[in-house]
Order: sequence, then structure tokens, then C-alpha cells
Amino acid sequence: MVETISLTELSNDLWQKYFVMIQEVRRKYYPVTYNPDNTPAKLKDEWYKYYDAYREKSFEQYAIFRNNAAEGWVGTLLDSRSASFNFEANFDEVPAELVKIILEKVYEYMLKHDLKDIYHWTFEKRKIAALKGINAPIYEKMINTIIHRNEMNTDFYNGIVSGTDISGYTLMFCEDLPEELYDNFTVLMYDILEDYRSLNPVKKYNRRMEKADWQLRDKSEKLSGSKMQMYMLMTPENEIAAYCSLYVDSYNKDTIRHSGGFTAVARAHRGRGFAAYLKAKMYLKLLAENPDFTNIETDTMPWNIHMYRINERFGFKPFKYGYEFKLTKEFIKNITG
Repeated sequence: MVETISLTELSNDLWQKYFVMIQEVRRKYYPVTYNPDNTPAKLKDEWYKYYDAYREKSFEQYAIFRNNAAEGWVGTLLDSRSASFNFEANFDEVPAELVKIILEKVYEYMLKHDLKDIYHWTFEKRKIAALKGINAPIYEKMINTIIHRNEMNTDFYNGIVSGTDISGYTLMFCEDLPEELYDNFTVLMYDILEDYRSLNPVKKYNRRMEKADWQLRDKSEKLSGSKMQMYMLMTPENEIAAYCSLYVDSYNKDTIRHSGGFTAVARAHRGRGFAAYLKAKMYLKLLAENPDFTNIETDTMPWNIHMYRINERFGFKPFKYGYEFKLTKEFIKNITG
């Protein structure tokens, strides 16, 4: 017998079974996050923090039980721009029957929210194989790059900082975007994201992110245990000319995450080396103040040619390849019957 049960409705007994499955999955596939001293109570508390962080984005997650044993989970999320799903399974090769169960819940979610399509992106070979096994349409290939702490060169960074003229601008550091800057930030990001889309050979349409969307994003990241760090160059009119942001995650202190952050320069202020300057300032600060991290990862794609070249100059190298899949409601209906 197969059951899919919302994590908000799990009994203590089912939480225990779900916990055993999650511990095994983390031990086998995500050793960085595996904690042998974890407990069902701690996992439940951890999950509810995540749930509270993303519930405003219509977040749902279901545990999958077969014959009263947990085998995996499926989660769905709807933000201002698109819908996405994720899943996990305690198998080296995800069984086709389990993929079907996962997609049945995804299809229910799509009907509930009147969605035409939904996305899933992953770098994990197990998940890629599972979706390729049903001929899920690949929307875009992805690449992540990395630099290790012992490869970072303070002399290089200091050279960039000292060689960049920022006269007339004010350097500002923050861990929360000041409330009075959200309007300016939102307008800036209209242009930045439009420029990104114009470079991307895959012309993905997304609704524009408004002020409330950015505020919700920042709130969700913070509630999920991620601390943003941001350097900005401000004009005399107190507008953002350029910024560099990244995340320090409480659940993975080894890796500094550029994913979700940006290094961006407003159109009127480009060509002055501000992107490299802010990255150099940020990395000098990290090296001086954060003894925990061992690497920095970024998800800048090669088609973002200007930023990708800067990352190459800074020493980032490709290390992880993945896919973004786009599944239509009709495709999922055909798979699930």
C-alpha cells in the first residue's frame, strides 16, 4: 500500500519513520549535511522552520510511504515567476513506479494552482536519470563553478581594489537590504534580469519581480538559516550603482553560496570595473572574517559572458553539471495515466 502524507499531518510514529529515511538519504547522498546525532525532534523543528520560510510561496511537501515504510518525498513551490518541484528517494536508482507517484502529487498541485508547466532543476545523477528515463523535456543545461579557499589570492584582490576608481561613490556593506532601498533595488533588478534574459539563448519568460517578491525572498532565506552578505556602491543620490551579494548558510558552513545572490551593475555605471571591485572586496572580507568556509560556488552560466569571464579571471572552474527540466501538465498527465 502506498500513501502520500503532508509533513504537516505526520504522526509522531510516522515522523520517526520519515526521520530514518532522511538520515539514510543524507548519509548516502549528502554527507555534508549528515549528522549522526540528529533526532526526529530536531528534524521536525528544522523542517518547520523551512516550512514557515516558504509557506507564503504555496510550499507543500509530502512524505511517500510504501507498506508503512518511508521511501521518499515530493515538494512543490510557487513563487512570483514560476512553479517548481523537488523530490527525494532512498534509492540509488529511483524506481519508475516511485517517479509516477511523485508526478501524481505534482499534477495535483498544478491543477490546484492552474499551472500549465512546472520546473525541476538538479545536478544529481540519480534524479537526472529518473527524469530522463521518462523522457522529461530538458529546458536548459546548467553549470556550477567553484573556487577553493586555498586558491584565493589576496594580492590579486587587493590589486583590483586599489586599481579601481570609485570616487564619487560610497561603499556600503549590509546583511539586510535597508527598507528604504527596496524600491530602488526593485527597479534596478527589472533591468538586470531583462539583460540576463536577453543573453540567455533559452528565452524563458518570467513575470517581473516586484518589491514584495524581493522582500519575501529575503525573508525566506533568513528564516531558512541563510545570512546574506552584500556590498554596494551608492551614488550621491543614494541609489545603487552596483552590488555583490552572496549567502552564508547555517546548514553548510563549508560552502559560500553565490546562487540566489547577484553581482550586478546598473546600466548607467557599467564599464568601470565595479563588478570585479565588489567581488574582490567581498572575498577579502570573507577571508578575514569567516574561518569556516572552504569554497565558494557560483551558478553563473557561460552565456552570461561578462560575469562568466570575471569569474574565470577570479579563478572559478566548472565542477558540477546539471539540467533544468520543464514539464507541462499534459506531459505529466500522460505519464501518470
